Amino acid sequence: MLEYVTEAVVLDKIDLAEQDSRVFLFTKDFGKVVAKITSGRKIISKLAAHSEPLNYVTVRIVDKNSPQLIDVLSSKKIIPGKTAFKTLYLIKEIAPENQPDPDLWEFLKSMEDKQVEEGVFIQALKILGFDPMHAKCNNCLKGSPDFFSVKDLAFYCKYCHE
Repeated sequence: MLEYVTEAVVLDKIDLAEQDSRVFLFTKDFGKVVAKITSGRKIISKLAAHSEPLNYVTVRIVDKNSPQLIDVLSSKKIIPGKTAFKTLYLIKEIAPENQPDPDLWEFLKSMEDKQVEEGVFIQALKILGFDPMHAKCNNCLKGSPDFFSVKDLAFYCKYCHE
């Protein structure tokens, strides 16, 4: 059984079973980690409020058969907004698990206590290896695409975007 303590940003949280949750974190030391929170949805859970998306947290994770979040303490927060959620969703879907990325961590740390603007999403794409400056539409091959599809991992122009 391994135990880790590290800083993290909560990317997303989904419900499991009746009282459990699954939390998606991007950690300073381990990259993206998906951990289970047992009884995290109970009204008396000490972990519930701290493990919400957009929070900067210090976490303790125990890894026996799969990662489980044991303790979490939030410190700061990304100011909620459409672009903030869109950027965290992008990182949740694209970043590989258990691979630290110091550039992505510094990028996430730079977002703390700020209103996230549209340019931040483009910056996240660049860090993840999808630079729109060198991209073409996936359908018509025209330059300067307007949209990025996380589902397809492809760029599209405004005419080809679904």
